[in-house]
Amino acid sequence: MRVAGIWIFLHLLGTAFWLGGLFVLSIWTARARGTGETQIIVFAHSTARQLYRGLVLTAATLTIVAGAILMIVTQRPWFRPFAEHWLFQMQVIGLITFLITLIYVIPKAGALARLAERGEVESPEFRAAVKRGAIVGSAVGVLLIYLILLGALRF
Repeated sequence: MRVAGIWIFLHLLGTAFWLGGLFVLSIWTARARGTGETQIIVFAHSTARQLYRGLVLTAATLTIVAGAILMIVTQRPWFRPFAEHWLFQMQVIGLITFLITLIYVIPKAGALARLAERGEVESPEFRAAVKRGAIVGSAVGVLLIYLILLGALRF
């Protein structure tokens, strides 16, 4: 087995858990909110906070690190738009998506959990935070799907 094969496997594994974690946790918390029961909502958001900090953060970091090592192992160009445009897009969009996940998505999960734990699940602040989180989380998911498409089709 080639060394590059191991890193591409880890890169894809990280991407699958990153996207899968975002998808499952958004459904998990939405279903909990749909019950209208505060205890279930608190439990779902508290659990989601831990999974975002553990699973999603680890998967996103694995994706970025494995991608960087893959670039080194395969001796591909860094951030050069004309050599292989699909790779340039993957580098730029992947890094932006990682930063959005790190700076917004994961902290927002923590903020929602704290609001829920304080019993503020009916507050306008909680509802607004849920809407903003859903929009940004959906954008991150779409970007990750686009990156998977780029890698599969190699534009």
